[in-house]
Amino acid sequence: MSCYLRHLKPLLGELGIEPVNKEERKRLDQTVRALVGKENEKKCSEVWKEVKVWLQDPGKRRQLVDALNKLKV
Repeated sequence: MSCYLRHLKPLLGELGIEPVNKEERKRLDQTVRALVGKENEKKCSEVWKEVKVWLQDPGKRRQLVDALNKLKV
């Protein structure tokens, strides 16, 4: 699991998203990286740094939640 995904566990739990295998975690990681503009970033700490910014901004947080909700479909 990417280092930052564990920090998203409360949010993911609220959304009913519980990645149970490597493929689901990878898909989640790729979705988050694409959304925050860190697709090619190798270091998960850099991704987490940007995700924290998104979580603090209500509009960006809504975008993140919407993108994550699409994973459930």
